Amino acid sequence: MIRLLALDLDGTLLRRDGSVAPQDVLAIDRARREGLAVTLATGRIAGGTRPTAQALGLDTPYVCSDGALLVDPLTDRVLEHRPLGEQLVREVTEALTLRGLLPVWFTLDDVHGETGAEALSPVLSIWSPRVHFHATLAALAVDHGAVTFALGVGAEGPVQDARDALFERHGERAEVLAFQWSRQTTWTVLVRARGVDKASGLAALARRVGLGAHEIAVCGDWFNDVPMFRWAGRSFAMGQSPEAVASEATDRLQATHHTGGGVAEALARLLGW
Repeated sequence: MIRLLALDLDGTLLRRDGSVAPQDVLAIDRARREGLAVTLATGRIAGGTRPTAQALGLDTPYVCSDGALLVDPLTDRVLEHRPLGEQLVREVTEALTLRGLLPVWFTLDDVHGETGAEALSPVLSIWSPRVHFHATLAALAVDHGAVTFALGVGAEGPVQDARDALFERHGERAEVLAFQWSRQTTWTVLVRARGVDKASGLAALARRVGLGAHEIAVCGDWFNDVPMFRWAGRSFAMGQSPEAVASEATDRLQATHHTGGGVAEALARLLGW
């Protein structure tokens, strides 16, 4: 029996305009009244996740920063945090700067970038509305040990070079990913602690609430959702999910991030409505 449903935010619970479809709100409320716990599992940092958790009145700890953070929505207390680590943050930032990339740090609530990256504000604000720009991050008065993950933003060539160099030097301690932002010509290299993904975040939550993976269902739409699709007892892929993502889920939904209603559709299948 499924006892907990974890929802991705962007492209799943949140429609293209950032709103939650009314039918999804009603379905979540009904499911919770029937005894199903509902939470969030998102790539957003806590500052970008908290408003939705509060709006829905969720009381189960949520997973954010792609699994690096577990936060209690009732107290706002960080229950678990797997940061990059102070020394690794410094070394990664130096490597990114050396290759002409713009470094970006993500902490619990804030996004910190360097001057010159202001045009990326619409993209960076997806993670959190609290985006700040500074002359340099190296001298920023922020606890380096609180940095959950880092990005290096720029052209494809330097990004790929940074990825290769960072993986060779730090591959045992860090996950290093390179990708192109959707509808953007900009590329980025992302660095986070090794072993961090949505599956590891949900596993930490499961241990805290005394559930097994077979008792947890998940709903998502993108490549960072694949680890939790593989881990959970049941998984739902949104209608717009790429085939490589949807093929990893146990169920495919008809609803998309354009129409909304994917969460309601998943809950109807789960609970037999």
